[in-house]
Amino acid sequence: MTEQFIQVHERAIAIYNFDNEKYVAIKPICEAIGVNYSTQLEKIEKDEILSSVVPLRGIVGADKKTREMRVIPLRYVFGWLFTINPKNVNPDIKEKVFKYRMECYNALYDTFTKRTGILRQKAEIQTKLHKLEEEIKADERYQEMLRLKQELSGTTKALNSMDKGVLEEQLGLFEEKQ
Repeated sequence: MTEQFIQVHERAIAIYNFDNEKYVAIKPICEAIGVNYSTQLEKIEKDEILSSVVPLRGIVGADKKTREMRVIPLRYVFGWLFTINPKNVNPDIKEKVFKYRMECYNALYDTFTKRTGILRQKAEIQTKLHKLEEEIKADERYQEMLRLKQELSGTTKALNSMDKGVLEEQLGLFEEKQ
């Protein structure tokens, strides 16, 4: 049924497809990181966003039996994991969970500041460029520049075609003649 997996603390967790959405069973993730499944499910059910996206689905286990399990869309897994306190996980992965949360904080910061700043800068440049282009369109020199660029493009194509013919002709000299 599934061909994809995610790695959670060196354990492969299956990804399932339902209605063109990728889902992951919650319980195996909890077991992999050593948090109490019931506590996590209770926390998820209290969350107004997560509770709306965590259905029960029939999952086929390794023993080929189908069991009803709570699943979470893959795109929500990372946000849910972000809410897990490192103090509540197995001691051997406490540091990994701490580092993961730090990465999440940095990713959120980068997403909402750096990318936004670059997008704003891009929009400002495009606005200035458009405005400048509108101002100089009426200038005869601008029209001449466009005509020359078109002419240059035509001569470049002619040269490329000619070069291809010469190359084929020259390579033909090295072919064996029968």
